[in-house]
Order: sequence, then structure tokens, then C-alpha cells
Amino acid sequence: MLDAIIPWQQNYKYLGVTLDKNLHFRDHIERVRNTALFYKARLGAVLGRKSKLSRRNKRTIYKMCIRTVMTYASSVFAHAAPKALHRLQEIQNKFCRAATDAHWCVRNSILHRDLELPTISKYMKDASKRFFDIAGSHPNTLLRAAVDYQPPHPTHLIRRPRNVLTDPLTLLQRQLKP
Repeated sequence: MLDAIIPWQQNYKYLGVTLDKNLHFRDHIERVRNTALFYKARLGAVLGRKSKLSRRNKRTIYKMCIRTVMTYASSVFAHAAPKALHRLQEIQNKFCRAATDAHWCVRNSILHRDLELPTISKYMKDASKRFFDIAGSHPNTLLRAAVDYQPPHPTHLIRRPRNVLTDPLTLLQRQLKP
């Protein structure tokens, strides 16, 4: 560009999302995970097992401070590998266990149900659905055109952001279904 050599980058952070050359989002999810753990550690005394705060207030603080960090731009990376997204789910599971002061033998699905928290992947799926619904009815024709594509067959190997809406339920999501 203008006779200047542009160095090749493996990762690039744009609008708070770390992009890699294959769009695996591993680095982004790791960065988000570390940020969420930092906030969880700072709020540990308020959200911890021995806190006198009610479960409802603990859940509200978690949803406002930690989950928003983990799910920022989730409609972009919600189609990442399930193993990578599970790393974010682990943080939510630990919060649920600490907030309720539950024993190790209590299932995560029961803790999620008691705190009325969906799994991270379910929350991302719902957020993606809302995003695509809003974008599909937007007055800008370019934005509508970007949303109106037919997703490939479910057995197709390419995963795109809208494919998260058609992904099968995980084991934890199946346990949470009423």
C-alpha cells in the first residue's frame, strides 16, 4: 500500500473481536475467558459462597458484569467449535456453583434451572436469532442482503454465523429443556 510493505498478522483485533486467518476464534475466546475470570475474581467477595447477597442479586451482577463480557459480539463467534465455547460455559458453571453454595454432586443443569440462567450456547443462539431478525427487517438493503442467505445443509463442513441457529442441542441444553 503506497509502496510500503505491510507485515503479515496471524491475529487482528477489530472492534473488540480477535480475528485469526481461519476464523476459529480460539484466541478471542481465550482473551474473553481471561477477562471474564478477572472480573469474576474482582467480584468474588460479592458473588462467592459466603456472601450475604441474595441469589437473585448475585445472578443480576453476573448477568450485567460477567456474561456481557463473555457474549459481546457473540453472533460473530457463536459458530466456533463447541470445545472452545465450552471454555466459556465452565466459567458460568463455576459461578452457579459458587452463587448457590452447591455441593459437588449437584448437576450443573439443576443449578442453571434454579438460577434461571440458560447455557452460554443457548444464550448466544437466542442473541444471534434476535440479531438476524432485527437485521433482516432493517431499512438498509445491504444489511438485509447480508442476512438473507440460505445456510448450507447441516452436514456441510463450513460453519457460518447463522448456522448456530440450526445446530443441535448440547447435552446440558437437553437436560434444561422443560
